[in-house]
Amino acid sequence: MISKKQHKKTLFTDKFLLSCLCLSLVLLSGCSNHKPRVIPDEVIAEINAKPKKLQDLYKLHYQEGQRNHVLNNMHIGVAAMEIGNFPIAKQVFTDAILEIEKVYSDTDEAAKARSLWYEEGSKIFKGEPYERASIYYYLGLIDLMEGDYENARAAFKSGILQDAFAEEKQFQCDFALLIFLEGWASHLLGDEDYAKQAFSEVKKLRPDFKFPDKNHNTLLIAETGRSPRKVADGVGHSELKYRRGKAFKENRVIFSIDDTKIAGYPMEDIYFQAASRGGRAVDKLIEGKAVFRKQASNIGLTLSDIANKGMLVSPLLGSAGGAASAVSGGLAVLGAVTTIAAIHANPHADVRYWKNLSDTIHIATLESTEVDTQFNISFADRNGKDYMDLKSEPAPKARDNQNIYWVRSRSSFNEKNKWHNIFNKNK
Repeated sequence: MISKKQHKKTLFTDKFLLSCLCLSLVLLSGCSNHKPRVIPDEVIAEINAKPKKLQDLYKLHYQEGQRNHVLNNMHIGVAAMEIGNFPIAKQVFTDAILEIEKVYSDTDEAAKARSLWYEEGSKIFKGEPYERASIYYYLGLIDLMEGDYENARAAFKSGILQDAFAEEKQFQCDFALLIFLEGWASHLLGDEDYAKQAFSEVKKLRPDFKFPDKNHNTLLIAETGRSPRKVADGVGHSELKYRRGKAFKENRVIFSIDDTKIAGYPMEDIYFQAASRGGRAVDKLIEGKAVFRKQASNIGLTLSDIANKGMLVSPLLGSAGGAASAVSGGLAVLGAVTTIAAIHANPHADVRYWKNLSDTIHIATLESTEVDTQFNISFADRNGKDYMDLKSEPAPKARDNQNIYWVRSRSSFNEKNKWHNIFNKNK
């Protein structure tokens, strides 16, 4: 039988330990907060000198600091391309690459950094392989638009390397778009042997891909849909999983020149790139380690869906008294504190992601000699229903009569019920 004194002692012990638990919860939750930095007047002045459409993005960039430095550069880069400000886009993408290559480059120093990355720096965003590869994709596009084909090819090669990196392991690159663009840059350089080699690699990944004709000098690129999403799942939300982007239907592209219609070839499914490693479907990532699905067929590729509708691409691939009760209760409370501490010591899955990426990227190539060539672009759903027709700007004569056009179906600026008509070309 428990005496009043023992009972009071037990209550005191439980209350004390419960208070410790609550305090621990407060302290631990406080550790996970990321308060935005106050923007000083001199920085505000610098931001106000930026293009108006990019100012909110730059404010967020400063407020979130180093933790989201790379991520915010990604967002700014695509938005800057959309408004035609390539100097800013090139600057922020290059800055992001410098940060990424401290960890994800093919050097001994970077390999050492990767061995410590998840323990020491998991809160600083560096991106998943598909995001890192996409930075090089956009930077390479800018180089193509500027007529710098050597640097464009180097950028696409670097993107291929990032796609091959999967933390401590490497898998075969299957980012067909980057391989194609490497070949296209070689084609523009007149290096047809190298171009043929790259296009042959694309053919292995996309069996019905047709090599561009040697006289083709114009590249059309259309991006459709919204970025793949990252979600946290499992015990303690420690598992990272991918979901396809939401709230879009368009996944086909038709380019029209006078009476000629060219179907955009759905070269890359960005969701597939997110949710796979070297063609192998990933079920989840735990602390950066991939757990592969036993059957990749469950991934539901956009390219396969398009192919099934007759488009261009084949499917890819206690009893001892009061004192003992107090101890038992105390151990339970302390156990809870320890569990909570363990959850916070092993961070939740990082669900930050590059939100203004697209879902699918389509390409077409042709020979163009007209200075004032214009293209109509039609976006459609899987059933062929059109959503909107867009018209390109006239194309000025480019370096060596070589042009590149780039269009996106979705804007980075939350413009509702609008298609984003952005065409840029080599000037």
